[in-house]
This record gives sequence, C-alpha cells and structure tokens, in this order.
Amino acid sequence: MSEITFLPDNIKTHFPQGASLLDAARSIGIFVETPCGGEGSCKKCLVKITQNNETREALICRTAVPDESITVELKQLTDSGKTQDSYLKDIAFIPDGLSCENSEAFIKKIKLKVAPAAPLDGLSDADRFTRAFKREAECAFIELPLSVLSCLPERLREAEGEIIFIYFTDNNIAKVINIFSAGNEQKIYCAAVDIGTTTVSLLLTDLEDKKVLVTRNAYNSQVECALDIIGRINYAKKNLNELRARILKTVNELISDACGEIKIEPSEILFVSLAGNTVMTHIFLGIIPEYIRLSPYTPAVFQPQIYTAQQTGLKVCENAPLLFAPCVGSYVGGDITAGLLCTELASEPKDDDSSPGELILFIDIGTNGEIVLGSRDFIFACACSAGPAFEGGGIKHGMRACPGAIEKVIIKNGKPQIFTIGNAPPIGICGSGVISVAAELFKNGIIDSAGKFSQKTFEYILCEGSPGKQKITISEADIDNFIRAKGAVFSACQTLLESVEMSFSNLDKIYVAGGFGRFLNLEDARTIGLLPRIADEKYTFLGNSSALGAYLTLISEEYRNKQLKLAKRITYVDLSSEPRYMDYYTGALFLPHTDKKLFE
Repeated sequence: MSEITFLPDNIKTHFPQGASLLDAARSIGIFVETPCGGEGSCKKCLVKITQNNETREALICRTAVPDESITVELKQLTDSGKTQDSYLKDIAFIPDGLSCENSEAFIKKIKLKVAPAAPLDGLSDADRFTRAFKREAECAFIELPLSVLSCLPERLREAEGEIIFIYFTDNNIAKVINIFSAGNEQKIYCAAVDIGTTTVSLLLTDLEDKKVLVTRNAYNSQVECALDIIGRINYAKKNLNELRARILKTVNELISDACGEIKIEPSEILFVSLAGNTVMTHIFLGIIPEYIRLSPYTPAVFQPQIYTAQQTGLKVCENAPLLFAPCVGSYVGGDITAGLLCTELASEPKDDDSSPGELILFIDIGTNGEIVLGSRDFIFACACSAGPAFEGGGIKHGMRACPGAIEKVIIKNGKPQIFTIGNAPPIGICGSGVISVAAELFKNGIIDSAGKFSQKTFEYILCEGSPGKQKITISEADIDNFIRAKGAVFSACQTLLESVEMSFSNLDKIYVAGGFGRFLNLEDARTIGLLPRIADEKYTFLGNSSALGAYLTLISEEYRNKQLKLAKRITYVDLSSEPRYMDYYTGALFLPHTDKKLFE
C-alpha cells in the first residue's frame, strides 16, 4: 500500500500499488472530472505528481499508483457543491390558462374514523381500517405496506380510532404511504427532481399549500465518468452500478441538504416526481441503456411504472411513490414532456375554438439539444447531439456555469472586457461566455465566418496569466467545437420546420429552455447563428422547465394527465434518417450561416 497525499486540501490515503490513481482519489470522495470517461482524450484531469522530489505532469486517469509515497496536486476545483437557485421558486413562467389552483394532487389525504375493536367481532385492525377507508374512497382494493401495518394498532388507539391516511391510487388500488393519529398530523412534504445530464435540481415543496420551500442544484456526479449521453451509455456497459450509485448519491445529498434547511427528516418526504432524459431515467432505475444507441434504438421503457422509494434506493419515506415523466424517444425524454407543461402545447382548446392555435418551437439547449415543434394539430420532436460545448466541455478553458466562470465578453478597441458569474476571479469560461466571445470576435472581424482568426494566431487571450490569476484563452479549435454544436441545434430546428413545410417566419412563439438558456443573450445567439432573427417578443426564456414541469405534476394530478396526453401526441423524428438534416447542418457550420438571409 502506498501513501498518497492530495493537494491542495492535504488529504491522505493509502492505496494498492498498480491500482488507478483516479480510483484512489474517488475512493476518498475527491471530485475529479473526466469527461472522456477516463480514456485520456479530454486532458481535463491533468495533475502534478511529486515523487522523490521530482515533479511531473500526468493524467490522473492514466496513471497507476507507484510503489512509494507520492503527492498529487489537483487543479483548484470549480464549484462542484450544492447551490440554491431562487428563480426555481418563480412559477410565473406558466402561461395564462394553465392553472393548478383547484387541481387535486396525485397523493391524497383523508381523515378516517375507524370503529373500535369489539369482542368476538372476528375483525382485525386492518379489516376495520379497510372498511372505514372504503366508505370514504372509491377503490376496489387497498395495499397496506408492512411498515404501516406494524404501527397501525398503536395509531388506531392513540386517538380513539381517528387517523389521517395518506395514499395514492394506481390501477384502482389504494396504496398507503403513511398514517398518523388525529392530533399528531404532519405536513405532507414532497420533492420535484430534474435529473439532468450535467446538473440535478430539486424543489422541496409543501403539498398542501403548493409552496416551494427550498431549491437546490448540484452537479450530477456522473460527469466524473463521462460528460455526454453517449459517453454515459458506453461507461454503463461495464459500470452501470457505479453510475446508478452516483446519481442516487447526488439526489439523496440534495434531499438531505434541503431537509436540513427546514429542519425535517428525509423520511417526511412522502412523494417524489422525477424528470430526466431517456438515458438518465434508465440509469437511475438501474436499467442498461446500451440498446438506446444501437439500431433500432429501442429503450427498455418509455413510461416507467410507479415504484416506491424503497425499491429504488431513494432516501425518503420508504413507501413514497416515485412518479417518472414519460419519455417519447431514444433521446427525447421525460425532461421534455415535463418542460412542455410550461407552454401552451399543454393547454386544452376551448369548446368553441376550432383554430389550429399558435405554432410553437420549444428548444432545450444543453449537452443534448432537444427540439419540439407543434400546435394543437400536431407535435414533432427530435434530438441532436450538440456535444458538451454549451456546458463548457470540449473547450480548453471551458467549465460549467458557477462563480468565476466568464459569462460575458465585450471587445473594445481589440481589448476584451470580461464579466464573471458572481464577480469572482476568472477561472474559466462557460457556455454563455463562449457564445458571447464568439459573437464579439465575429463582429469585430477578429474571426471570419468559418471561425478562423484573421491574424496569424490560433487563440485569443481573454485574461492574461499572472501570479494568482489564470491565463484564459479561446482558440480556433474551441470555436470550431462550438460552431458544430450551434449548427446541430439550428439545423435540427430547420429540419422539423421543413417537415411541415414551414419556416421560422411562421412561428408564433419560441421557448428556450434549460439552465443554459436562462443565461443566454439573445442578440449574441442570433449573431452566431444559434437562434433565428425573429421578433424579440416571440421569445420566452423558461430556465429549468424540466424542474418546473416536475413540480406541476407533483402538485396537480391534472398536469400529470396533461403530460401523459402530451407524450402520446408527440411524434418522434429520428434525425439520422432525415437526409436533409445533414444538408442543413453543413450550411450551419459558419457564422452565422451560409444562408445569411436567415439572420437579416
């Protein structure tokens, strides 16, 4: 066993000779980002290793533990901890006509008066409880979990048979979640969770007054293994259990942290609604996602049944139902059917309204780009592999949006003025920053429409290096990665519109969703050809619509039914079988586009 010291936190461990140095770091909870899945291609895990007073640089993912003591100096970590996003509490994004004020929640609470036990009546406590329940609710059967049955005798006798009963209905079976004796009633807490490829978001809610009490965000710890969806699928071939354990750990830590803020126990959460893309949903449930990427691209399940927290390993009330948002295609998942609840596509037309309604384009920009085009008459959806550029991946100094990330750049007289998240010292550049600098470089003639520098240089310095200040640049290779990402999204939009013989000018509304979209500068996005140049008032930026949609299904069974109807209406379009997509994609590999009329 060799002693390893990890700097800058001076954490020591012992690990077997010849084992992976990356495994040694992860075994003691040290966050090391390996977007390429540990293949050594992304170079993001470069560290300094000191051995026998000699220091060298090496990739931690490709280095074995030596037979003697070493010191490993890691890069200063970006913020990989939990954060609060107050905007998630704002449900003002829900369009007019979509209201859940009077809607009943998925889980129900009723008060029962159970008859007392009588000598020789031949009835058990469970029998008398079942009889009382059937007088109040229309269900053929009732399912009483062992954890509830074990405390039923005491609960019935604590308040002379008056109890509060929490349950949900599935296939005409009333499934009990918890019971309380009258006078000892507790609040019903529940959680909405967006399982993103990069970020996981949680909204802790009081179900009865429908208020969001706490919001939390954290990086999906799977990013240490692979940054994008295909990378996760490949990693899962041999390490599915690890990926599943990682996402469970991320969600459970968010739950614990959120509960700690309002001083409740995680076991007091009685209901969870989850939304994630098809691959994330499979991994969360421990289902191998391999066949999603292999022809004929068939997921194991589109609509998971209702499982309990105990069945999945989620650390809330063991009988709490988990409601998964339905997926509609290999790469169009529950995060999209949840997000669409925040648009007019979820509204029902009035009886006297026979018009086709507005033509809506919904764009979720992230590691995967998901596009939805629809009206009351039709809904088409597709996904494009935008790659990790929008999340800072594939960019030399790229990073996710957190304090210290450059999010905006203004170039005056050839010199950059940078703005960072939280006004913190710059440590890298996030997706919105890449869009901003690309737009500025193009407007100032520093790069041409192909993304090539006009001068004899291959990078642009955003921040000079000096003691205590990191040198941050943007290179031609970085811009090329970004152009390919924006080209994939824009051409996917074009393909869907062309499929219904329409163009951007026919659109009534464009919704831009995703955490990345929340920080997007509209004019910069138009300048580089990510979004079309149509009227500002047609754009709405939703932020994390997946989390908001999960919240809506949490508090309203009406919205749950709307989501199920939406999923059935969506026609999934596989872009790999659309030859015009590659034609549009080729045209979009320039700034802003080879067809400049699209951006006039």
